[in-house]
Amino acid sequence: MGDQPSQPSIAELQGRRLSVGIALTTDPHTTRGLLTQLCLALADATGMEVEPTGVLHYQTLLDGVAQGELDLVWLPPIPALRAAAAGQIVPLALPVRRGASAYSTALFTRPDAPWRTAADLVGVHAAWADRQSAAGYLIIRAHLRALGVDLARAFAKESFVGTHEAVARAVLEGRADVGASFAYFQADDTQLVLRAGWGDAKVHIITQAGPIPSDLVAASTRLPAIVTRLVQAALVDGQNVALMRAAKALLGADGFVAPRHEHLEPLRALLAGLEGDARGSASILPPPMPAGHDPDELE
Repeated sequence: MGDQPSQPSIAELQGRRLSVGIALTTDPHTTRGLLTQLCLALADATGMEVEPTGVLHYQTLLDGVAQGELDLVWLPPIPALRAAAAGQIVPLALPVRRGASAYSTALFTRPDAPWRTAADLVGVHAAWADRQSAAGYLIIRAHLRALGVDLARAFAKESFVGTHEAVARAVLEGRADVGASFAYFQADDTQLVLRAGWGDAKVHIITQAGPIPSDLVAASTRLPAIVTRLVQAALVDGQNVALMRAAKALLGADGFVAPRHEHLEPLRALLAGLEGDARGSASILPPPMPAGHDPDELE
């Protein structure tokens, strides 16, 4: 067996160039500035040269990784897990916002509606956010398929209404029978909802899937393992104040956790059943936990 390629030492990483990419889905000018600040702080934390790259689409990020032009990228969960399955990236860190690093997707209806379980779904009218929404379409359908539900039989009519708020209105006002939206559940209790797309309204949850990482920082598999570990430690340890401040400004993250099996496996298990192509939409990210909300306390 031939010699394995040697890993660079920490000393040899000084001055190494690291490229960081992000999709400029909102306010590109401001986002570019915040990305630059994050890269400067990451350079200080790791001792490497860190270059920012802003693009307009998630697919451009994935193309950059595949071509060896990008080392670190910030991605929504579905394109990230697809790229990981293809061997292009490895999940590195999950942003934590108000104590939560994951969310769920729920299929819901009105409290007095006759549809109580997934088995009751026959000929109903469903309201979805859009075809590329993870919480509002893709994941719940993959979950139903995994439960053995015949989607063609379950849904006689499907309407795409654009937002999670519009889904909730359509269901609550009786213009649709069921709808799908994001939900944050109390830790260790999938019945206690902290926040969801239907707000404070009373609903009946037919079924839910999760937890699902809201988004993640991923590294190219081309990176040496020592570089990956160094960047992950800088993010997860949270010791560099400037880096944490920059991450808060750009990603809305209070901190980061290292991905574990329980973070990724629920989505990985559903990946084969996903429909459509989520590569170009910002709607795949659920709204973050609101400021001042403690997910460890019930409303």
